Amino acid sequence: MKKIALAAAAAFTITAVAAPAAQAYDTEAFSYAAGHMLQEKDIPASIGLNDTMNFNASTAGEFYICRKDEKDLMIPAGVNTFNASYDSKKGVEGGLSIAVNQYASSTSAIKAHGKLKKVLKTCAGSSGDTQTLDDGTTDTWARLITTGTVPAVTITGVPSLFLNANYTDVAAGPEGSAYSSDQYYVYTLVDDVIITTTYYTGSELNLPAKKRKAINQVAFDAVTAWLG
Repeated sequence: MKKIALAAAAAFTITAVAAPAAQAYDTEAFSYAAGHMLQEKDIPASIGLNDTMNFNASTAGEFYICRKDEKDLMIPAGVNTFNASYDSKKGVEGGLSIAVNQYASSTSAIKAHGKLKKVLKTCAGSSGDTQTLDDGTTDTWARLITTGTVPAVTITGVPSLFLNANYTDVAAGPEGSAYSSDQYYVYTLVDDVIITTTYYTGSELNLPAKKRKAINQVAFDAVTAWLG
């Protein structure tokens, strides 16, 4: 039913035959999705997740990408949204989620992906501000968003897209604090779905290259699971 071709070495390429499209959220769509999400045991141990997966399904809502110049940037929503989330192990800040946004047809998914590519370019850039609080202390935050392609995860000739958001927040004063985080999103188009693989951490500013590579592997494996 499905034909999957894997490229050698570090690059992953899939040639796929379409999974059943759902014209509306229904039992068949739910059952298919529940049985085709990536299992915990198939996620690289280096990511540091526990052995529990949380799964939920709903009719698709807004497909939020980023906020720029006080405006939320979206792309067209699909028909159904299926989400699997995986918590980090105790003592490890962060987590992983895989969201499958299913469209009425592959044509609709392709159009949404095209819009996504344009929106990501708009999202890229830096922003920040320093605010003076009532007690006279200051709070300074900064965000840097980078976007681009992930050639290592290429589906039927279309490379995946990524958004990486680095964030810092430093509060001055006697009880000052510092916070940093990194959110890494990989968006993959396959047939009538866009699969978003997200990893977030609240303990480091820049994900190490090794961890980003592991997340890319998860994005690849999520497609394999969906088509399997």
